[in-house]
Amino acid sequence: MAGGTSNYNRGSMEVEAQSGTFSGFMGGTKYGGAAIALIVLMPTLVFAVNMAWPPALVATVIFGFILGAAMKFKGAWYVGLVGAAIFTAIVSALISLIA
Repeated sequence: MAGGTSNYNRGSMEVEAQSGTFSGFMGGTKYGGAAIALIVLMPTLVFAVNMAWPPALVATVIFGFILGAAMKFKGAWYVGLVGAAIFTAIVSALISLIA
């Protein structure tokens, strides 16, 4: 360890930038983890539980709303959830028609 005198004054450093970065990282982790949980849930219901895709999609969206309410997510979460559900329904219907 270095000895001697130092100009350091404890608690005097500006930390707004670090606080903003940490808040952004924690928010991204929260939203990203919830999104990954939903992305894993639907294929699990379809392939492991042998549920048809429409009820699996409805169950996933309901779980997404419950998860959003429990974690106090903002309105963008719900808009994104509904948008992703509509996109998934269209793609799944097209795949069902082709197969």
